[in-house]
Amino acid sequence: MRKRYIAIFMCICLLFTMSGCKSDAETTRKEDTGMISETSDQSDITGTGTEAEKAEAKTETDVLPTEPGYNFFAGYLRGAGRAEKGYNGNAFVQSEAARQIFSDLYYYATYGLSGQDDPAVLSYWKSLGLEKKVYDADDKDRMWSVFTPVGEQYDENHQFPVVFCLHGHDNNIFLAETYGFARLGGSEGFITVVPWAKDEDIIVEEIPRILGVLRDEGYPMDESRIYAAGFSKGGMAAQTVALKYSEIIAAVAPGGCGPFGTDENASPISSGNLNWSFRPEEFINANTMPVLFFGGSCDSMPIDTASVNEWIRIAGARAPEMSDEWFSDQAPASENDVEKFTGLKFDSQNQTEVRQYDGQNYYIGCYYNEAGVCTFRAVSVEGAPHWPMPSEAKVVWEFFSQFSRDKDTHELVYTNNTES
Repeated sequence: MRKRYIAIFMCICLLFTMSGCKSDAETTRKEDTGMISETSDQSDITGTGTEAEKAEAKTETDVLPTEPGYNFFAGYLRGAGRAEKGYNGNAFVQSEAARQIFSDLYYYATYGLSGQDDPAVLSYWKSLGLEKKVYDADDKDRMWSVFTPVGEQYDENHQFPVVFCLHGHDNNIFLAETYGFARLGGSEGFITVVPWAKDEDIIVEEIPRILGVLRDEGYPMDESRIYAAGFSKGGMAAQTVALKYSEIIAAVAPGGCGPFGTDENASPISSGNLNWSFRPEEFINANTMPVLFFGGSCDSMPIDTASVNEWIRIAGARAPEMSDEWFSDQAPASENDVEKFTGLKFDSQNQTEVRQYDGQNYYIGCYYNEAGVCTFRAVSVEGAPHWPMPSEAKVVWEFFSQFSRDKDTHELVYTNNTES
């Protein structure tokens, strides 16, 4: 038992290196968009023997703030939001959302980077209806994991959508597994792929490489339904991937970062370039791309840059053109809570809604295309800092599941899975 506590203590100490992401693109250039810095392979904290058996039997409800190491993670969460946006770190660490975040980190904290193929870890994912496999484990710059739904409800010909979950700066794939997409794939029936691009600039070339491996190994993929989501620098990567591979990506969800727009002097998208801005023709030449931006109201939300206009256009949505004055003066003073929390301007009530998950308000704004389909969505979680909230993946998947892309024509197809 003492060994497991030491493991949690050592892993959670890494969270001191985390820093908040600025939503403004210029500020982000100057300040790292990192979350958790991975400083070792943690090979000495792999759970074995009785510890592994106990972890396998451990339920999520057992992982509470009284666990050793919680105070260290709570220390990160207390400072992870932006004070100028009214972040209350002491209140957040007592929230249900914080408890779920800590719970999701349990298996990484206990088994470390070298123990993620431990039987107890695989058994945990199996209990969620998923088979986990790690590829390229000897290459810590490019290892990746894949989670495939399993169960009697799927026949041998069933094909699953694929969600690429892209990690934040200096995170590894096992931390990114806690973002919520892997877990959700078991209940919703989609494959989650988590690439570790330790140098995030290589993510552009990782997408086709990984898809090639999945094809060669016969994974039951529905290649008309491939999506990209990411958080922090992974959100930046998701924007780059969406423009580069708009012929295969059916929808994209950048989180924990602002939208990046056009710049005549921007470098072209390439395998060695994670873009802060894009050439105008890269937006113009891309296929229609449904987009959802998400984040905490004490982090990357509300959106505060006119670059969002470019993403609204690429989504094929209709929305008022928003100026710098709107973002700096009018949105913060709006009496419409969704406008205030997302930063966007809405013309009617049917474009906005407020939901509650894990005791948090989710402010959701939507723009529709000419056919009346919501192709652009913004989600702001009230009071949330720079870390993925437990239910954000659920809201993202709800959006993704509406769309597919014709494999031959590359045209966007609306599947009407969730919207009336």
